[in-house]
Amino acid sequence: MSKRPLYWYWHNSLNIKEIKKINKFIVKNNDGDEDKKSAATGNNDERLKFLKTKIIKFGKIKKLINKIVENVYLANRNEFGFTLYDLKDSDGANYNIYDAYTKDNYQWHIDRSLNNCMDIKLTAIINLSEKPFEGGDLFLQQTGTTPVPEIKNIGGVVLFPSFIRHMVTPVTKGVRKNLALFLSGPNLK
Repeated sequence: MSKRPLYWYWHNSLNIKEIKKINKFIVKNNDGDEDKKSAATGNNDERLKFLKTKIIKFGKIKKLINKIVENVYLANRNEFGFTLYDLKDSDGANYNIYDAYTKDNYQWHIDRSLNNCMDIKLTAIINLSEKPFEGGDLFLQQTGTTPVPEIKNIGGVVLFPSFIRHMVTPVTKGVRKNLALFLSGPNLK
């Protein structure tokens, strides 16, 4: 039996022209700020997320990221093996903006569903930054802490199991933009 990878990635899934088009579209057509009740909190309800997040319904952007979504489902089938539901038009995606001016970051957390009938199984992060940034490093923590340097590749995609603890260090120069997709399925048993 083969072991699941800790994460999977693709370089250059989008070119800069596509990135600019997606960013412009999301800024103009998003569904508003993330509901504070949905934002990650720690065990004592302490705030873990220090950045701006806009929500956009998947149905609005699916044509712009369809090839990425197809690759995510293919990687799941070949590498992770989770039972996943199809993304629905009404599912929200997080458009995250980490700014160096405010040292935006996201402390250790896992991605989980507020719905008791399903679990988020995979998180896909699409780097929509238009310029290189410093800081904003992604780390995963399973048995140890693993850096994910591929997150810095503009137009790249990182995919990992949502139940693995992860964090983003403060951005120290520039702006880090990404679109996070959450792929869910039946409760993990």
